[in-house]
Amino acid sequence: MISINNIAVEFGGRSLFKDVSFVINEKDKIALMGKNGAGKPTMMQIIAGLQKPTSGHDSRPKEADVAYLPQHLLTEDECTVFEETSKAFRKIFEMRDEMERLNKQLETRTDYESKEYADIIEKVTEIGEVYYSIEEINYDAEVEKTLLGLGFKREDFTRPTSEFSGGWRMRIELAKILLQKPDLILLDEPTNHIAIESVIWLENFLLYKA
Repeated sequence: MISINNIAVEFGGRSLFKDVSFVINEKDKIALMGKNGAGKPTMMQIIAGLQKPTSGHDSRPKEADVAYLPQHLLTEDECTVFEETSKAFRKIFEMRDEMERLNKQLETRTDYESKEYADIIEKVTEIGEVYYSIEEINYDAEVEKTLLGLGFKREDFTRPTSEFSGGWRMRIELAKILLQKPDLILLDEPTNHIAIESVIWLENFLLYKA
């Protein structure tokens, strides 16, 4: 799915790594290991498409959905844990709301022969093809199950995310990534802030859901 070809990264004339090539195929589960300072986060950012190497190149399908969870997050938000986690489905909700908005326009318009009316029909059809191809699930139930699996309690769901430490906020971001079900998940030491029960849950999730 993703091909890394002879890449090298240099900082200030110092070579972090060079002549690196590998392929990540669908369903692969890979551990990136190395000593501190070896460039593991840099490599993951290149795989995620967030950084370019000094030389060499990477290739991937245009439609590939890659999610990256870094070690450190700088997030600011003013919502509850449940609301923030539900943002994993934001694109789906936006499609639903847009279809509802366009359909309401069609109900009130009478210019059936106009180009504007035809454009709305075309847009509704286009969005609908994508929206209705998505597997129907209980979004609230999926959010609840994932948060509980990562160690949150039900009473945490309505608490503002600002009340939680960086490690717990990391879990919220991890929950969002898991719920989005991308083609490739890149996790940079995600278990550092997770209790053993949640580590086991995460391992099982990745083993059976990925």
